Amino acid sequence: TLEGEAIGDTFDYLSKELIRLQEERRIAAFAMLAERQRRLREAEESGLRQVEERRRREQDELFKQMLKMTQNTVDTYLEDIIIESTFETANQEARIEI
Repeated sequence: TLEGEAIGDTFDYLSKELIRLQEERRIAAFAMLAERQRRLREAEESGLRQVEERRRREQDELFKQMLKMTQNTVDTYLEDIIIESTFETANQEARIEI
């Protein structure tokens, strides 16, 4: 029965070792799955950031163009006032001299 006891102990050890290895593989599989999900989430967040940055650049560009157009309008308006004022002054001076 000494041999039977040794065989029983060996089977018990091998059974426990098999359970441990299966558990280790299960944990490794969960870790791999979690890592994959993390990478997918990071890629998605990175994509969202890129979309936000592109949208922000587009909005900044639109704002700059609008500001430039407004400045051009103001410049043209002031230029027209100066030209009109100069013309009026010259006209009045000409009338005075005549």
